[in-house]
Parts: sequence; C-alpha cells; structure tokens
Amino acid sequence: MSELTFYTHPMSRGRVVRWMLEEVGIPYTVETMEFGPDMKTPEYLAINPMGKVPAIKHGSTIVTEVAAICAYLADQFPDKKLAPPAASPERGDYYRWLFFMAGPFEMATSALAYGWKIDSSNAQSVGCGHVEDSINTLEKVLGRTPYICG
Repeated sequence: MSELTFYTHPMSRGRVVRWMLEEVGIPYTVETMEFGPDMKTPEYLAINPMGKVPAIKHGSTIVTEVAAICAYLADQFPDKKLAPPAASPERGDYYRWLFFMAGPFEMATSALAYGWKIDSSNAQSVGCGHVEDSINTLEKVLGRTPYICG
C-alpha cells in the first residue's frame, strides 16, 4: 500500500479529513502545518498551490479540498463502504450532498459568521443564494430522514 501523508492544522477543515482517515483505518503520517509562511514554502506550494490545508499525498497522488479528499478516500477503499457503490442510484445523492456541504452550505455559514450581506440584489450571483435557502434545504432533507444517503 502506498504511503499516505496528511497535511493539516488542528484548527482547519482538516478535522473532517482526519475523521475520514480514521474511518478508512489505514496508517498515515501527519504533517502539521502552521498558518502563514509555513504553508507558503516552495515545498508545500508543490503540494497545494493555494498554500492551504488540508491536503493528502497518497503515493504520487495529491488531493486537496475536503470534499475531494473524502470522495477520493471512499473510492480508494471501497471495502469500508463510506460511499454508495458507483453504479447505484444512491451515488447521485452522495455526490449531491457531499458537494452541497462543501459549496453552498459552507458559503452560507461563512456569510453568517462574517456578516456578509447577501440579499435580493446579489443572491443569484453567489453559490448559496439567500443564506436561508441553504440552511432550509438541509433542514428539510434532515427532517425526512436521519441519513441523507444510505
């Protein structure tokens, strides 16, 4: 099995990736990066040109972005059943909600946290639309079932 290195910071979105790595149950090494210059070195920019965490290096494969890392790990270790089978109808729900959380929902919660003004004049231009739309969408689906997919 290829060596897996996890690049993270304890106060980053890397906590989600760490959870996924623990679910996968494979050995991995951790490179704890400090925010700032540590993430902007030429060596780390070769891993993630954005100079952000999390990222993983699995053999010669580099993956950045939480949702992409989670999808990659689920695909690499299908025996762990962390994603529906590729040919199943549930796979669409899996992708929908994985990327909804990484896109519109994260933007909506960031907008709330930072007090960004999203209103009728600009809601059509941002991924989350009206902040309430993203939150209500998640509440609605979770009101029907305790699991979004599977």
